[in-house]
Amino acid sequence: MDKDLIAVEYLKIYFNSHPDEVPANPEEALEKFQKLHKKYKSKFLNDYKQRSEKFVDKFFDDKDKKYY
Repeated sequence: MDKDLIAVEYLKIYFNSHPDEVPANPEEALEKFQKLHKKYKSKFLNDYKQRSEKFVDKFFDDKDKKYY
């Protein structure tokens, strides 16, 4: 699944749980949605980056060479 779609799903869950946090003004609401989307997306990108770095480190540090 695309990282953008995952972030959108989290936003849906968040705003369904907290409907009072959605501003009445459409421009403010859009700005808030975009800000939170960017926040969630950057969190996922950092998480995926850390996971891939751990895998690569484990790959090169493994002495058994079971990945070859």
